[in-house]
Amino acid sequence: MFTRDAVNSLLETQTTAGKRHVLIFHCEFSSERGPRMYRHLRSQDRALNQDHYPKLNFPEVYLLHGGYKAFYESHGDLCDPDSYTPMLHLDHCADLRHFRVKSKTWTAGSEKVSSRRHRSRIFPSGLDF
Repeated sequence: MFTRDAVNSLLETQTTAGKRHVLIFHCEFSSERGPRMYRHLRSQDRALNQDHYPKLNFPEVYLLHGGYKAFYESHGDLCDPDSYTPMLHLDHCADLRHFRVKSKTWTAGSEKVSSRRHRSRIFPSGLDF
């Protein structure tokens, strides 16, 4: 999920009761887009469940430490497709342009917050699976 609309749609769906749902957000380096979507999901989930604190629809949410690039370098055999194309590659020009335009509208009027404040759960890329 790379848009707020996609995250909001996920929050609107009914999850299977008793079934564990684990979400792992990432982007190429997990430094901008992944953390932004992680924070958005957590914020919206808290707002939806404000009357039932500490209940959350998705209590287990992680940010992939080092991003997809680092994960692919360590565990490429677990990736499908088994390839890695950097974000700035020509094949991603249209996607990158679309995201940058969208991200400016998402943050309009909001103050910049230090990412250190929001590093509550990091999923390290060096884990053995």
